[in-house]
Amino acid sequence: MITLKNEHLTVGINPFGAELSSITDAAGREYVWQGDPAYWSGRSPILFPIVGRLLSDSYVYNDTKYYLQKHGFARKSAFALVSEDDSHATFTLAATEDTKRVYPFDFLLTADYSLSGKTLTVKNTVRNIGKEDMYFSFGAHPAFNIEIGDRVEFSETETFKTYLFNELGLADGEKIFAENTNSITITDHIFDGDALFFENLKSTSATVVSEKDGALLKMTYGKAPFVGLWAKPGAPYVCIEPWHGICDNMTVSGKLEEKPHILRLGAGEKFVFPYTIEILR
Repeated sequence: MITLKNEHLTVGINPFGAELSSITDAAGREYVWQGDPAYWSGRSPILFPIVGRLLSDSYVYNDTKYYLQKHGFARKSAFALVSEDDSHATFTLAATEDTKRVYPFDFLLTADYSLSGKTLTVKNTVRNIGKEDMYFSFGAHPAFNIEIGDRVEFSETETFKTYLFNELGLADGEKIFAENTNSITITDHIFDGDALFFENLKSTSATVVSEKDGALLKMTYGKAPFVGLWAKPGAPYVCIEPWHGICDNMTVSGKLEEKPHILRLGAGEKFVFPYTIEILR
């Protein structure tokens, strides 16, 4: 575990997956879900080069069929630690022969963590180091400790229209979840039908608010095209998931370049996605 530390916070990052694994304050309070496998063993996986599930867990590119697991392989890959001090750590993941068996592009993924005061800044950068266009999706998936009855407050009043998902985890319609509000209370059964996933929100941040202790933390993610909330039903955590991309639906062509909301990078180009977690207590 790589540790960043100052007078306010101690942050732990696991080089396996370059996964944010802990944020504790000076009083010892832990803000990141600790991956209890009775519910969900993740903490804050990096989702790349896809987010969600592909139809039949596969896609076609240049007439070749590839198989790729839900959320991609970055979360289950060992990143290289390239720099580290008390307030900063940078990790990289590069294409290999193994990754090219499931994803045929030359890429360099950088995960950069920087601690200042009570704010952790996470900057993810995807570079196309190949000679042809590269197609991908990217998502963050941090999980925060809560109690049932706590809430997530978005920075703007919204009409929350969520995607619906079928038993395969594929997008299958939409419905209005709530209107004219900025607050969503986490209940035992709110995620019985899988995640809540919203497209094109006005909000650029979300605050986790404890019914008992008030505002705990604020996650600022900018204009991410999709923002999700998720947990295992009844579990004492909530994931706030800004995504650049979405899972497949049942009618996709299967061609990677035609995947809904897929991102494209030309040769030598880069994609940068920063977000911050500010502890408010």
